[in-house]
Amino acid sequence: MPKIFTGMLKTMTTALPLSRRSLLALGGAAAAGFSLPRMAIAQSMPVVSTALGWIPNAEYAGLWVAIEKGYFAEEGIEIAYTPGGPNAPGVLVRLAAGQADFAGGDWIPLFETLNRDNDFVVLGAAFPANPAALMSLSANPVLTPADLVGKRILSQMPADKNTIDFILTKAGLPLDYEMVPTGFSPEPLLAGDGDVYMAFATNQPITFEKMGMVAGQDFHVTLLRDLGYDVPAGPIVAKRDYVAQNRPLVVGYLRALLRGWIENGANPAYGAELGATKYGVDFGLDLDQQIRQSELGQPLTAVAGAPGPFWFDPALYETNILPVAAAAGLTGLPAASDLIDLGPLEEAIASL
Repeated sequence: MPKIFTGMLKTMTTALPLSRRSLLALGGAAAAGFSLPRMAIAQSMPVVSTALGWIPNAEYAGLWVAIEKGYFAEEGIEIAYTPGGPNAPGVLVRLAAGQADFAGGDWIPLFETLNRDNDFVVLGAAFPANPAALMSLSANPVLTPADLVGKRILSQMPADKNTIDFILTKAGLPLDYEMVPTGFSPEPLLAGDGDVYMAFATNQPITFEKMGMVAGQDFHVTLLRDLGYDVPAGPIVAKRDYVAQNRPLVVGYLRALLRGWIENGANPAYGAELGATKYGVDFGLDLDQQIRQSELGQPLTAVAGAPGPFWFDPALYETNILPVAAAAGLTGLPAASDLIDLGPLEEAIASL
């Protein structure tokens, strides 16, 4: 998802302070007779760092809520994060270098790092319902795979061709379409430069909404998962040995993060406001846009029938993810059972 935003940030690590609730608890312990200085007690908490793929914004609304509400502190975790941006190393590079304990990411970069002898494990997905989507105008809607045949598809990335090929092939349709290079704004769709625009449901539709257009009336947003390309986005990745050696900590981290996203679901504006006015305040983020992004993204953190957020069916790895990876020239990839471990997530969800 980072490709859909703009901004610049050099890599930095931000250790976040203890919550007010934790400070009160520490004060009570001191009053009871403990003589350790407050700083020494804080330092006894393990620091757990997350590598973000982009600048601090509404994409990470649940993280900001979990920090602000003290959910990580309640797990005995001092949380830290390394923001990303155009000039920052990739999240998986930071993970491999030991600069982070957890990282988001995308499947293709993950496979590339695995082929460089990194031993990673996938613990869930930030967006089990992939926000990748197609935008089309009501006069020429694209709502089914068959609607793609013969279309001019506005795309930012050459690799999008593999996705379209997968959708059409799965539906038994001819690979009859034209890819048209474009930028990150959907306005070329209005100009008639193409028939359909490859977008993210959490981003480009907001541009049309700000023009006064109404989704479902003036334009359509069709998730790729509804066209047969069901690929969970933002796999949550950690080193295999880290998970094995720190399983209770991993479960606690996931539990705190789950609580943050569940809380954000009750009020999607809250996490967005934290991102725009506190954690990402230096980036001049548009608060209204951030709130709308949070509203659009929140439903994608869980799918129907799943026990909770971040959960996805590992069978999708074999049926949807590997075929697209093979089309990108990646082979010799691990089986789902060797890469995906939803055990810690299952334990975290069950404890809520």
